[in-house]
Amino acid sequence: MGGVKKVGSPMRYWDIFRVQVKNNFVREAVYRTNFLTMMTVDLIWIFIEFSLFSIIYANTPTLAGWTKPQVYFFLGIFFASDALFTTFFQRNFWNFSDLVNKGELDILLTKPAHPLFLSLTRWLSLTASFNFFLGLAITVKYADAAGFEGGVKWLLLGFWLLVGLLAALVLRFAFSIWIFWTERSWALSRMYYQFFQFATKPDSLYPPMIRYVILTVLPFGFIGSIPARALLHGLELKEYALVAGVLLAFIAFNTVMWRMGLKRYQSASS
Repeated sequence: MGGVKKVGSPMRYWDIFRVQVKNNFVREAVYRTNFLTMMTVDLIWIFIEFSLFSIIYANTPTLAGWTKPQVYFFLGIFFASDALFTTFFQRNFWNFSDLVNKGELDILLTKPAHPLFLSLTRWLSLTASFNFFLGLAITVKYADAAGFEGGVKWLLLGFWLLVGLLAALVLRFAFSIWIFWTERSWALSRMYYQFFQFATKPDSLYPPMIRYVILTVLPFGFIGSIPARALLHGLELKEYALVAGVLLAFIAFNTVMWRMGLKRYQSASS
């Protein structure tokens, strides 16, 4: 009996996740053109973002206190953080509405693992990992010019990338959970991506009201801007408290909404 893993044990979830990674890798290996297509699209997106700031900095040395290398450092962190979310969670949210509307959630509810874990980890976009390494390369390239101290502070990069990943996850979930009460969540998903544009710029570039919103109500600034500022300049104690408080509030909200959604859920087969 010592070798049997309990239902809720971390090793069981690790085994499940490992199998899902393997299955996704096999599927993406079959559709190799998909990798080239996604890589091309992402490279164009990154090129556009860099071109935008190149044009701006051709006319001014600083922008809201950010120098050109500092903004590129920010972009590297943003791309890496966003790539983590895209790799592990994006496709699951694309398919989230089908879980509810087509009754596919029934199957997950019968599995010996938490249905939310299965809902958010079934599909991976392993090709998006290219963006992660590209983002890291950009961050490293502009670190010195941006004034990043480096050394042991590089260890903090992993922590802040995880903060950005968590911020994107709880935000996307908060926009998707309403599928339990609506027929489709496409409108809310489109709204999410409209707000997501705020994450592509440092928060200090925005007017005070918008900046307040993206650091509290809709913390898109946590994906790249706050991590970049924390690494370059450090944060005040109240800013650390803000990050922790907002993320914990979103986790609590999402947990409550998930439980309420499951109570409301009615299978398509019932």
